[in-house]
Amino acid sequence: MSFIKNEDGAALISVLLLVSVMSAAMIATFDELGLFTKNIVSRTEYYQADQFAHAAEIVGANQAVKLAKNQMLAAVMGIDDDRQKVTFPIDGGTVKGELAEYSNCFNLNSLVTANNAEGFEINQIGYEQYIQLLREIGIGERQAQSLAAALVDWQDTDDRPMQSGAESFSYSQAVVPYRAANYPIRELNELRLVRGYTPELIEVLSKFTCVDPLSLQTVVNLNSIRPDQAIFIRALLGPEYPLEAIRSVIEERPAAGYDNVARFWNNPLLKNKEIDNRIRKQFQVSAKRYRLSIEVEYFDARISRQSVILIKDDGTYELISRTAGT
Repeated sequence: MSFIKNEDGAALISVLLLVSVMSAAMIATFDELGLFTKNIVSRTEYYQADQFAHAAEIVGANQAVKLAKNQMLAAVMGIDDDRQKVTFPIDGGTVKGELAEYSNCFNLNSLVTANNAEGFEINQIGYEQYIQLLREIGIGERQAQSLAAALVDWQDTDDRPMQSGAESFSYSQAVVPYRAANYPIRELNELRLVRGYTPELIEVLSKFTCVDPLSLQTVVNLNSIRPDQAIFIRALLGPEYPLEAIRSVIEERPAAGYDNVARFWNNPLLKNKEIDNRIRKQFQVSAKRYRLSIEVEYFDARISRQSVILIKDDGTYELISRTAGT
């Protein structure tokens, strides 16, 4: 009798253990199902937020085209930053956008020009202008020439280093060897690979330079450049033009902006001066690039996107770059 009771007790314990294991398994299954469902919902929300950002990018790019055509409105935007920002509600969140002109910066790809061999070679004017810009931000003459030469060598097609420059052979001596790109740079952080460009220097340069992978030209918009950006014009024109005089020219700009570039060149500081036509063409009276920043909040999804938009000569636009975050 006691044997039967012992068997019953063991069976009861086994059943209880089985129920306990099954309960734990069911709880784990439901937890996994809940996590799976949450992940599905999260991915759906992120996808929808990304679609809102994409739509906002199209709207912003079209607005940039309109601003580029409307010189007076663009001039007003340059004065009143609040006119560049917009926030509008969506079901489940908001979309924020900020549009700012991005013309007045030194394009680091203007140190080279395309050649007949379908490659790239030094653009002497851009090279000299870049050295002058480096001088303007406080870099010594020898270092400025070395930095400019290294950047030309990084982009030009040949493997012959300039004086103080650095071609593939220099980079092959690194702990992890690599070669020079022999192509215009794609983004500012690529400078980390170029000899002499420290993170600290790149941070300083980011305030004055930009990268336009669709263009090998540096331009300035005379209708939006600010007096505190006078060193940019001096870098393009040369050190013989006093910085204070250039600031005065900017401050004396007509309230509605220049209707043509000739009015700028007629300023007493510049009139009758021998200036290379290739340099004169770098000065324009309309925007060349815009930077569009977008932030989307959609339920639990948060994403940001920053796009740089090139205004083409035919009045249309092309996306230069896009960076995204979550």
